[in-house]
Amino acid sequence: MKLALLKGNRFNPWHLAAFAQLPNTGVTAFRAESEIQQHFASRGSDALPFATERIYFDTQSGPWRHLNTLAERYAGRAPKVLPFHERLQGFDLIQTWELFTGWTAQALEAKQRHGIPVSVMVWDNIPFNNEATPDLRAKKARAIREADCFLVHTERSRRMLLLEGADPHKIIRIDPGVDTQTFAPAARPEGPPQVINLLFVGWLLPRKGIDFLLAALRGLIDDPDLANTKLHLTVVGSGPGRERVDALIHRLGLGGHVHFAGALAYDAMPAYYHAADAFILPSIATDTWQEQFGMSLIEAMACGKACISTYSGAIPEILAGTGILVQPNDALALHQAIKQLIRDPGLRESLGAAARQRAEAHFALADYTANLARVYGDLLA
Repeated sequence: MKLALLKGNRFNPWHLAAFAQLPNTGVTAFRAESEIQQHFASRGSDALPFATERIYFDTQSGPWRHLNTLAERYAGRAPKVLPFHERLQGFDLIQTWELFTGWTAQALEAKQRHGIPVSVMVWDNIPFNNEATPDLRAKKARAIREADCFLVHTERSRRMLLLEGADPHKIIRIDPGVDTQTFAPAARPEGPPQVINLLFVGWLLPRKGIDFLLAALRGLIDDPDLANTKLHLTVVGSGPGRERVDALIHRLGLGGHVHFAGALAYDAMPAYYHAADAFILPSIATDTWQEQFGMSLIEAMACGKACISTYSGAIPEILAGTGILVQPNDALALHQAIKQLIRDPGLRESLGAAARQRAEAHFALADYTANLARVYGDLLA
């Protein structure tokens, strides 16, 4: 089978690993460079064993690229993918992402012209989201009508599609996965027993909730019940927002308690999970976004780490009782949850064991790959 893979801003190691392992499949990924791709440039995404083809935004190529760049910079215009549907001719199947994207519009154009079936992977979980313009609404409506399959990873995404009019028989839910051999429990490196290491992995955008985590950390340091405990937070991630986060760290006096590891190569990640006593994903919700899954969450779970997260989007579905959940946007609730784990090593151990068990049962990469292969085989049949 020849598979055209259109992953958009999800062209990164953890979203691509399963496609690299599909049996009897020649994969070609169509990739547009953007700021988010620069963020992942050092994380091993270029080492994947399949071909890539470059496509372009209309701010990078085309006769109007300079005007489009100015409109993006000063008028808030979103760049658009230049047409590439003719380059999809000859593939047996197209896997694209989200209803509203230019990638999906090009995939459906290729289906219309060349009869190629199209699968749309949907992570969005907010009904009628991404419909700010008539163009976006039209893209979504066409995808709902014409796509052959909608792959979802959560019940929230499935219900969103139903509300937006998708054929329920076309919606297939499968769990994504991580390599549970690479991301596996290991002994925490030896260190002073009174030091508690917390780990955050993600973008530094406000929606990931790191601001509330920093406020909680300040409260924990000042908590008289934890006077004999030293707290350390490691932040793995980059992207927009570093200046805001640095300013908050300075204002809260946390300079000696927070370490920025930056954007790490993917194969370096397990060691950071192993060194942590607890993993924190404090995502918040906005008008247009709730946590759609949280791949770092299942990495931490696979490493057997006690996890604290929030009631944002799909997170309760992912943890399913194996971690502690608090309300989003609530530094005090984070403070209390982290304090509970600090003071109860047995709870950390039991939550970590339950998280590992759930990761093995539901989020193993081999199972994800097998499920993708099954879905694609059914589509081709």
